[in-house]
Amino acid sequence: MDADQQRGQLATIVLEEGFELWDVWLRYFAIGGSATEEQFVHYAVGEVQLLPLQRDLISIALREMVLELQEARGVPDTRNRPYRLMDHGE
Repeated sequence: MDADQQRGQLATIVLEEGFELWDVWLRYFAIGGSATEEQFVHYAVGEVQLLPLQRDLISIALREMVLELQEARGVPDTRNRPYRLMDHGE
């Protein structure tokens, strides 16, 4: 998955799941992301690019958040989503 696809995934999931961008950044930062909140926001709106490792950490953070939301809603993880969550290393 290229950088633009990863950014698109971020936007799609944030909008469809109703996540706050700050919460995504916080999760990303908590698992080892190094971009500041400001850099993260600039990345999210397409103004800057992040390194592949940082983009992968965003994908991991998003995946964790979606799975937690599904569990809270009592929705089983069927892996049948309208978008594809990138696995680490893709």
